[in-house]
Amino acid sequence: MIKGNGVNLRHIESSELDDVLRLMNDVELKGDFARTLMRSPIKLKREFELNGLSSESNETLVIVNQSNQIVGTIVHFLTVPYSSARELGFSIFDTNNQGKGVATEAVKLLTKYLFQSQPINRIQICMPVIHEACEKIAINSGFIKEGIIRESIFVKGKYLDTCMYSMLRSDFENNT
Repeated sequence: MIKGNGVNLRHIESSELDDVLRLMNDVELKGDFARTLMRSPIKLKREFELNGLSSESNETLVIVNQSNQIVGTIVHFLTVPYSSARELGFSIFDTNNQGKGVATEAVKLLTKYLFQSQPINRIQICMPVIHEACEKIAINSGFIKEGIIRESIFVKGKYLDTCMYSMLRSDFENNT
């Protein structure tokens, strides 16, 4: 478990898998900016049985409050096969938990953990350019804006430009 002040990050427990899958696949909870593709329950359960949703290429963790209730998920995954760089993705399920710093704390916790435990030099976050809340999370977590990737994701029938933020190991070390 990665412990924070307001939230902790941990692996999904087998008893929680159905609930987490339901939350991850609830299109309404994804909001206006996330891809609405649903994950196959069969594939997810197979992957969970194989590796607990934790592999060299990607890892899914739950964000839990201090009462150990799941409030969201955070993932990290390889950006491209020829690099050790990781990209982060996160989702807060309940709108009552949004705008309260939960995602920012989760991003900071996972970023610190990855830089301290893995030989990687770069972590990035991409979001639709119109997703101001996500951009605020990246900025408040110490990520630096790099640029715009034109029409790179398909959300609700439209191609959207995405904004890329990154943090290098040297940025992390200079800020800690």
